[in-house]
Amino acid sequence: MKRRILVTAISGDIANGILHILRENGVEFIVGTDINEYAVGMDQVDVFYQCRLAIDEGYVGEMVALCKKYHITHMIPVNEREIEVISPVRGEFEALGVKMVLQSPDVLSASLDKLKTVGFLEVAGVDVPAIVDPRRGKVSRFGQGYIVKPRKSNGSRGIRRVDSVGECTDGEIVQEYVPGDEYTVGVFSDGTVTNVIKFKRQLKNGLSYLVELSHDESIEATARKVARAFDLRGYVNVQLRKFDGGNYVFEINPRISGTVRFRHMLGFNDVLWWLDYLDGNKVPEYADAYDRAVGIRELNDKYLIKVAR
Repeated sequence: MKRRILVTAISGDIANGILHILRENGVEFIVGTDINEYAVGMDQVDVFYQCRLAIDEGYVGEMVALCKKYHITHMIPVNEREIEVISPVRGEFEALGVKMVLQSPDVLSASLDKLKTVGFLEVAGVDVPAIVDPRRGKVSRFGQGYIVKPRKSNGSRGIRRVDSVGECTDGEIVQEYVPGDEYTVGVFSDGTVTNVIKFKRQLKNGLSYLVELSHDESIEATARKVARAFDLRGYVNVQLRKFDGGNYVFEINPRISGTVRFRHMLGFNDVLWWLDYLDGNKVPEYADAYDRAVGIRELNDKYLIKVAR
């Protein structure tokens, strides 16, 4: 079938990775939306639409109207706020024949709220940094301070490291800070095949600016345990720190994540797999094809609008 795909938040790096993958793989028609008048991904789409914020009244109606007007077959909501707003009304899109690249309500409920994430993973037998009650001043097992973050975060916004437990707002949680190396892990499953790719990462301004392929089997086992606990269909990103033999999962992102294009370059084609899964096509098993691979985030200038005088 010919796919006509709507991708949201095309100013961001994740959407731009998705757009490049779609174009490189022959998708003929793409609609892109963004809240900005001039969005970085404008040159990668056939139609650009400046939309309102996802939390604003009328946002869903705008998206439904675009799907109707351009006969969209698949929709890829990219950021957490859009996912959170669209998920409860996904039936409105599916009634139009639009297939949603969107996690199940159960997965979203357990992962978009970070307090729920910790409880869910603990029940599943996954190691996690403990939640600390600021009123009791529980001492961290690791002696490295604490992380304060919003219960419903958007990327790395609002996250801070502190040396001692203090008061936090009603919308925040406090967790032990786990020292050690940090990993970002991609997990895709169609319910039969589960594929995992693992990267050790270095951060700058809250983003992965350098990632290196990892072959750590214990991290793979942790990721597969998460997939089984979720009864996963589609893709999630698992973030963890490895310390003293333990893999401590501190974040589950229920969306396509920032290393998307690098993953694709290594043969981990989760964007295409998700589309294929929705279309009833078989997903292949993935195996690392490289002994070593390093990805570096780059910054480029673009000139989107040029008008001859």
